[in-house]
Amino acid sequence: MGNSPASSPRISSSSLDISEQRVPRPPYVDPSGFEMDTNHPEKEGLLLKKSAWMKEWRDRHLILKGGCLFFAKDNVSAPHGCIDLTEASGARPSSGHDFNFKIVTNSEDFVLRASSKRSMDEWLAAIRKAMSNCLSRQVYETTYRKMLYDGQMFTKHHHDPVGRFNLNGKKDNSRLVRISPDGQRITWHKAGMNPDTYCDSIDLNSVVAINPGFTTLVFKQTGNRAKEPCCFSIIAKERSLDLECANEATARKWIEGLRALLKYGNILTPSELRQADERLKQEIRQEEERRQLALRKHEKDRNKLKAARERAHRTMQQS
Repeated sequence: MGNSPASSPRISSSSLDISEQRVPRPPYVDPSGFEMDTNHPEKEGLLLKKSAWMKEWRDRHLILKGGCLFFAKDNVSAPHGCIDLTEASGARPSSGHDFNFKIVTNSEDFVLRASSKRSMDEWLAAIRKAMSNCLSRQVYETTYRKMLYDGQMFTKHHHDPVGRFNLNGKKDNSRLVRISPDGQRITWHKAGMNPDTYCDSIDLNSVVAINPGFTTLVFKQTGNRAKEPCCFSIIAKERSLDLECANEATARKWIEGLRALLKYGNILTPSELRQADERLKQEIRQEEERRQLALRKHEKDRNKLKAARERAHRTMQQS
């Protein structure tokens, strides 16, 4: 690969990564209206980006955070674009210039240019690390989704203000935990109950973290340290669901699956969830009305048929 002509665009000295951001940057807003915070990223800095349509090189401030690589016109503006690294299949050097590299995704290739080989290598290493840490949507769909919706039996730990709860007592603490059919709640109920009902639930939009081990007051009161690797907590805004698994592998798989669900699930806001619930209740009412109407019609038809048979029977007797 040779160097580009002298007339090619140059990256200014301001392309050094910014280690400390002084002014909070506005969030990136995706096409659906969802806001994504881009402050405190793993890496950021100025690169050249090749435009998709005009094939022009433009200065862009790149922000790497989690599984996304955002780009903005400068380091204080809201990003106007995002590369979803969970859909990327590779990041590697590209042709045309010694410091070109590209990110290959399912939809298109994004070509970038660094100011030096060292900068290019650092960006490639950071992007590849982010890609390896991402749990792709495909892996979620094939590995975790069915597990979460089918559910699994756990031992549920309970909160006691003075720590008197005895996990080994006579109380049955086993619960079937799963995701509700509408994909909006984590539900749990006792074994043997109707699967369409549940003891309690947590709305997914209120979940702020999935923590392994003993991080809640509940576990600090009731947990057995020897079993800590088998435990995890679903932390919501106003409560937590503290679960103990049969083994460490199950706990790890559920932690990964729930984190993926929070990222890839179509989780509704509280108002959207209320509206969805109202629509569901209305559909159930309408279906019940249709069923009752069909039953009444069936009963009416049976009565007509019965009356016709009785008339025919009387006519035969009279003749």
